[in-house]
Amino acid sequence: MAGRKIIITGGAGFIGCNTAAAFYKAGDQIVVLDDLSRRGTTSNLEWLKENCVFDFYKVDIRDYAEVKRVFDEHADCNAVIHLAGQTAVTTSIKDPRSDFEINALGTFNILEAARAQTKSPIILYASTNKVYGGLE
Repeated sequence: MAGRKIIITGGAGFIGCNTAAAFYKAGDQIVVLDDLSRRGTTSNLEWLKENCVFDFYKVDIRDYAEVKRVFDEHADCNAVIHLAGQTAVTTSIKDPRSDFEINALGTFNILEAARAQTKSPIILYASTNKVYGGLE
């Protein structure tokens, strides 16, 4: 079902830019949010610009006012694919507060901005691949 409007947080990450490209090629309108803080995101964004037409917003998902502004501007969005997050285990140990703010508060901000919309978008969340623990 093409022709949707999809907001992709972390859309300049490796998975995010490839997700954006795939949905764009399927005929969907793409809105990318990323703070470009991770290494490689600027290059990924340039690649995406060469292959797709989309709206880009440099937004830190910890900033609810900015997240909400983008969601309000794209209130007709059908879905949100939430891929933004802090994934480095070393960073989470060195700076657990920032890790928590990005991953927990940032996700909360995305959910709240979506909930505030008149038309509730579908939300797809993907966890980091950096999940550790016993798999007994």
